[in-house]
Amino acid sequence: MTMRINELDLTRAGVVSVQKTPPAGDTSWQVDYEIGGTMYRVVGNAFHGRPYGSDADILLALQTIFFRAGCPENNRIQVMPAELLALSSLPDNGQSYVRLREAMLRLSGVQWSMIRSEWQPEKGRHQGETTVTGLISDLRLVDQASGEHRPFHHRELNERLPIEVIFTATFAASIRAGLFQILDGELLARLGQPTARSLYRVLQAHRVQVSGALADELTLPLRDWFVACGLEHERTDNAKRTLDLAHERLLTEEYLKSVEFHGRGRAGRVTYVFRSAPEPALIDILLERGVTRPVAEALAADHPERVRPALRQVDERLAQGWRPRSLPASLVDAVRNPQKWGVEAEPVKKAGRAKARKAKDLMVEETPPDPRETVAVLLRLRLGRAVSAQALAALQELDAGQVAAVRGVLDRPAEEALPLVRALLSVEV
Repeated sequence: MTMRINELDLTRAGVVSVQKTPPAGDTSWQVDYEIGGTMYRVVGNAFHGRPYGSDADILLALQTIFFRAGCPENNRIQVMPAELLALSSLPDNGQSYVRLREAMLRLSGVQWSMIRSEWQPEKGRHQGETTVTGLISDLRLVDQASGEHRPFHHRELNERLPIEVIFTATFAASIRAGLFQILDGELLARLGQPTARSLYRVLQAHRVQVSGALADELTLPLRDWFVACGLEHERTDNAKRTLDLAHERLLTEEYLKSVEFHGRGRAGRVTYVFRSAPEPALIDILLERGVTRPVAEALAADHPERVRPALRQVDERLAQGWRPRSLPASLVDAVRNPQKWGVEAEPVKKAGRAKARKAKDLMVEETPPDPRETVAVLLRLRLGRAVSAQALAALQELDAGQVAAVRGVLDRPAEEALPLVRALLSVEV
């Protein structure tokens, strides 16, 4: 049986930390938690440091490029750095090329073991499996360092020459099976903020049930959910506030229908209700063409208006003698990237959703969030620790224009943002 890595495994393994700043000296980690009656122990090692933040977007871009290349049998791709930055929604500038080199090294150096265990009362024992795997087996990139006597310091990626990546056999098999495509790249781009993007990845992964179907509703223990989201070291109120910022974006984009907390503290639970289930007929169409169930359900839910036109476009090319390396992969690509395939979406009725959006917008207008609270949460995420009392006090003294200025600064890279925030607040953060 071929072992495959799906988004659920990647998310539960914590391969890419949800933190926006690099965890100092974080070259190994272990987490234990329970979701849906299954216990997990993950032990990870990262030779070049643990992947974090936008590394997840770069990994998704690499998967997409491998997929569009027809999933080569040798598991090897070559990609220009600029193409990788564009697919990762990162700016094309010098700093991004430095980050890209560092991200590629982190992704190539990470490996983990995951023990999955379930209690089986009829046998009187815990049973499951242990897997050990990684993402990239070989990486080659061309770089250089300035200065004659420090050849191994501050090396920069050569943006004019391609990066060569060879995936592990396990990870390549997962891409061929289409298991990474339960994520909607358009939604990721619209979400913008890293916290919302990270929570979307985690939610979409945990929606996958044993049958392969996507759950319409999830109720999760907060203690374990904080671990799954990388918030286990945060105070309960801070962890909830971080999630709420992401919830707001996911509700606005209509990925979620509702979010509700139950109980008190970490002993409580959170319930997520997702938007309406996809049309079964569309799922059946995709399943008949070999698309895996979680991907079929995700496509039918994300872009129902594209499924039939994409199928017609693929069938027309097949009739003209085109022979794809993977028919399911091509169909998924046609749905996800209609411009590339010349697919024109069918009109769909969205009156109900528009009405819901309008009602939601009115509700938001009636109870606007405190912008100072938003800035405080974002600043804590940038710092990777609690904000100083002096900084919080200074934040309360700012007028609306000054708060907006601080909020704008926090969208910049951490190394640029934090000195500017200190200057605007006139205190140590």
